[in-house]
Amino acid sequence: MDMDEEDYWIPRNLDAPPLMFMWEADSAILVIFWLIVGGVLNMFLMGVVLAIVFGRGYAYLKEEGGRGLLMKILYWYTPSDIWLSKRIPSHIREYIGG
Repeated sequence: MDMDEEDYWIPRNLDAPPLMFMWEADSAILVIFWLIVGGVLNMFLMGVVLAIVFGRGYAYLKEEGGRGLLMKILYWYTPSDIWLSKRIPSHIREYIGG
């Protein structure tokens, strides 16, 4: 059997994000969401415009700050009680006994 290089896709690094068609999955989901919202509201052109704006904006943010930028923005600019898991407060040093 002849094994061609073209038969297999080998990622360049192990941290490669999952792909949907030719886009990264998170960007593609964002674009598809706005396209569906525009279609459901019978404003498909507005959905296309919003999909392009949000898709490019999100791609720019990811490019500038890496994968954790959105979580960093949420951490600093939103009330963390809503979306962060409830953890033990860091100022408590002894829990049981003393």
